Amino acid sequence: MSLLIFYAFALQCASTIAIVKRETKSWKWPIIQFFGMGLMAYLAAFLTFNFFQ
Repeated sequence: MSLLIFYAFALQCASTIAIVKRETKSWKWPIIQFFGMGLMAYLAAFLTFNFFQ
């Protein structure tokens, strides 16, 4: 269950990062998105794992 939650929140598509970089003309927002969504996915998966354990 926690793996499903992780994949629901994680930024998985490299083309999304490329589009955000092209639209903003900066690496700032794609990096923030990648790490922010990764952290959110990890925390959600961690909470799900501990809740259903």
